[in-house]
Amino acid sequence: MRRILYLWLLATCMVSTGLLAQDLHFSQVGNSPANLNPALTGIFRGNLRLAGNYRSQWNTVPVEYLTFSASGDFKLPNQNPNSNGFFALGASFNYDQAGYSKLYLVNGSLNGSYTRRLHPRVFLTAGLQLGANNRGFKIDPLLFNNQYDRSTSEGNPSLPSGEDFSSYRNSFFTLGTGLNFRWQDYGNCEIINTLKKRSYLDVGIGLFNVNRPDQAFDDSEKARISLRLSPYFLGNLMVDEDWDAFLNGNFQFQGPYKEWLLAVGARAYFDKTPGRQISLAASLGYRFNNEFADAFFPALEVQYGPVYGTLSYDFNISDYKVATGRKGGWELSVRYMLGGVCINNYFCPLL
Repeated sequence: MRRILYLWLLATCMVSTGLLAQDLHFSQVGNSPANLNPALTGIFRGNLRLAGNYRSQWNTVPVEYLTFSASGDFKLPNQNPNSNGFFALGASFNYDQAGYSKLYLVNGSLNGSYTRRLHPRVFLTAGLQLGANNRGFKIDPLLFNNQYDRSTSEGNPSLPSGEDFSSYRNSFFTLGTGLNFRWQDYGNCEIINTLKKRSYLDVGIGLFNVNRPDQAFDDSEKARISLRLSPYFLGNLMVDEDWDAFLNGNFQFQGPYKEWLLAVGARAYFDKTPGRQISLAASLGYRFNNEFADAFFPALEVQYGPVYGTLSYDFNISDYKVATGRKGGWELSVRYMLGGVCINNYFCPLL
């Protein structure tokens, strides 16, 4: 494990930075693990996890944005009773569209991780992500300087634009990696998640675009995507038998762009029967950047059995509020987690 740490640190130190675009992001960072850190692959209380996220923002202005993400991951069974770790695999899909030109990004990624138990309650996970991407736009809705018609003092799309793009789309590969430390309040391996010990803490960092791919549409120029660093913490505290408090934080760094996000909330359990568990959670988050003020977002989460649904809304408080009227956008996430059962001679900690 020490060798894995040294190799991971060496790889990240060899990467230089520079930026021409930002990656997609969500307000509900804890509900989009594949976009937070590939080392979160397999880090959940169960064997199989499916997640979907949809975000639509700035519908009150002419140029709206939408983002969709879907992912799935599962633990690989380890039949060695003397083992102290396990592997997990997953896949994710992202779609992002913005602006008059319908500038889009389609991304599909394969994710893998290895988790090793360092202590009965402490786990270290190293993750890797390989993504295939296609980025493009439509030129027809756009107007350029050469299309200004002096006779009408308006833009005229029938005039030649004077622009010569060698392509309106580009394909490239991305490489991501990350580390995650988890502390969890149980000694060894529970048979099933009875919700009797719910406290945990994840602390880690994800690194994306490690290979700094070129996303330029013009072959004569380079537009390399900068490294994105994503340190975070995800904490849950069991206050008593029926109540939890949680605190999540994420700090994104990508070239000159910075983003800090904090969310605090509470969760109440109304039924803890395995397979029929019911809970309700409410939280309030705040996101800020170089100008400190960006948005705050309340969220409501409902759990029914293995299904979790969370709805949040961003209220814009940045300078852009002049155009948005303080309205930001809706974000919806849905998760399904299939619970795990430990079998004799299998190493399967119920994370």
